[in-house]
Amino acid sequence: MEHVVVSRISDDGTLNAFEIDQLVTDTPTLYMLLEPTVKSFLLEEIFYWMNPTAVETYQLFLFEGPEADDVLSRSKLVYESAAARADSTAYLVVRDGAVLPRIVNLDEPGKLYYALDWTGAPGNTPGHLVVKGREMRRRY
Repeated sequence: MEHVVVSRISDDGTLNAFEIDQLVTDTPTLYMLLEPTVKSFLLEEIFYWMNPTAVETYQLFLFEGPEADDVLSRSKLVYESAAARADSTAYLVVRDGAVLPRIVNLDEPGKLYYALDWTGAPGNTPGHLVVKGREMRRRY
């Protein structure tokens, strides 16, 4: 099995990759492209760090695909962090018995959707979001 890696890094916040506020029941609009492009993978590690200029807290969500319906949106949920993730604190989720590893079946090959629920407007937000795993099936 080949390793799968995807990352979204905005060192200075100018990419606007982390400022959009979306609830878990909103349709996620942000996504990252997996390398290699796969339909299914075993999610083994999640690293994230956000540094909002407004010192807001947040919650991170990862999805298999975008859905507009509340129930369907939750059915596509792959990962949900604890609430109130702190400003400028790095989080690493590895081999958590309740969460990881987990098989992920993407709606669109290579697209892993994510959303951030902010407690307020975060302002310019440098951040890193890195997901690692192993390919489960053939590439597309």
